[in-house]
Amino acid sequence: MGLKMRTRVKFCGLSSEKDIHDAVAAGADAIGLVLYEKSKRYVPLAQAAALRRTVPAFVNAVTLTVNADVQSIEQIMGTVAPDFIQFHGDETGAFCEQFSYPYIRAIRVGAPGLTSPEEIATAVSDYPSARAFLFDAYSPAYGGAGISFDIGLLSQARQILPAHKIIIAGGLNASNIAALVSSYRPYAVDLSSGIEIAPGEKSAGKMRSFMLALSEVDKLHWPVQL
Repeated sequence: MGLKMRTRVKFCGLSSEKDIHDAVAAGADAIGLVLYEKSKRYVPLAQAAALRRTVPAFVNAVTLTVNADVQSIEQIMGTVAPDFIQFHGDETGAFCEQFSYPYIRAIRVGAPGLTSPEEIATAVSDYPSARAFLFDAYSPAYGGAGISFDIGLLSQARQILPAHKIIIAGGLNASNIAALVSSYRPYAVDLSSGIEIAPGEKSAGKMRSFMLALSEVDKLHWPVQL
């Protein structure tokens, strides 16, 4: 039997059962629910729990939080029970580790203290139990801004992290995913604004277009191995 590799995909900022259905139908590996009240893609805790129950088997549910307190994280764990919590703010390693719960750490490339390969590699080392690191472009809005960053800044982080722990985000869409995969071949990518008609309004057509473009470039760079 042959083994075919491919780029994994998380669609983030989903806010309805239709969004989840469309994302799964398009082939997403994971969906993201934003529990950050200042986001245009915010869903309240009870809604997030209801949406999480509609996520089918073999698709991961991820909750995104920004600088939430301990009680809020414990409520998410108990009420939503996501596969992963994505810490997307200024949470310290000690904060993320205390819950003994699977988590993804977002690294906001270009933020103060995260402007060089050395600083980014140092930041990564602060989160020893992180299942993955999502590298996103810095924006005051904590993600979802549709802007990209210089992936060259990840040079040292890529030397110390296993490939499967690197997720690339920031300004991705159907028109530029081929260039990213051709150059860097990331294990996984994450996008939100690139599959939207307007902030918070997802497009089934854009989801399908993105997955089609990704599939085409994956065929070139992850051939079947016999």
